[in-house]
Amino acid sequence: MILFDQSMRMLKGNTHTHTTMSDGKLTPEEAARQYRQHGYDFIVQTDHWKHAPERVQDGLLVLQGTEFDVYSDNQPTAHIVAVGVTEEILEKGLSKQSDAQDVVDAINENGGAAILAHPAWSMNTPQFMASLKGIIGAEIYNTCSGTPWNAERADSSSLLDVTSAQGTLLPLVAADDSHFYNGEQCRSYIMLQADSCDSASILAALKSGRFYASQGPRFEYVEVTDDRLIIRCSPVERITFYSNLPWVTGRNRICSGIQEAEYVFEKQRVESYVRCEIVDAAGAKAWLSPIRISR
Repeated sequence: MILFDQSMRMLKGNTHTHTTMSDGKLTPEEAARQYRQHGYDFIVQTDHWKHAPERVQDGLLVLQGTEFDVYSDNQPTAHIVAVGVTEEILEKGLSKQSDAQDVVDAINENGGAAILAHPAWSMNTPQFMASLKGIIGAEIYNTCSGTPWNAERADSSSLLDVTSAQGTLLPLVAADDSHFYNGEQCRSYIMLQADSCDSASILAALKSGRFYASQGPRFEYVEVTDDRLIIRCSPVERITFYSNLPWVTGRNRICSGIQEAEYVFEKQRVESYVRCEIVDAAGAKAWLSPIRISR
């Protein structure tokens, strides 16, 4: 099965953006302008507990969205990004004390897509992530959750690997969580396979997992066969395959300008999933979502 190839139309988008409508430093128009100047096709405006209508600005599609943050004594802190929701979502009686699952359910009932934001920054556990039903993905990288804006909790890959090893494979999203616009913006994004740059096509692609996360490197061809994962990519310095097995011989391909690699599944060792991470010469990464290995 071919997941991605260069014949597919890929859209560049940021799914987690704040403006002066909540605690962001730029107006919605100023934020959209920055992303358009960096070649983005769409962003999602996700101000905390606010809603902005969908619009097109200078060719950039700005999708309506909201970020819900919930806290209570009987659950971990959870920040959930809602993509493509209407303003009626704010009339569902949700509050900061709501159960995280109730927030996800409300987003889905409203026709949107729910993404778990910065699980490492929120100190979410694999058990909690596995308990959420109906999220379309989780942020493996959240730029604003790292230094100098926060402590170094931008990367949630280890938590998500444990979650995958326990049987819950969440598609991987990278996002900026733009607030300050002093270096965190326009750095981490998704490349999404959709035939049209409109809200219906983008939501459908999100819900079916047709995207990968990146900070610059590109997955140009990805194929999954019965016994292996085949990738071709833009020139990178390292290609690494992660799975539930702590040790696998030949897991890394390290070579300046490498552009392809294959990974043969270790079925006899009960390998249950595999994901791929590529790193370029500048240290920028791209992440392929975990793929379940069939028996």
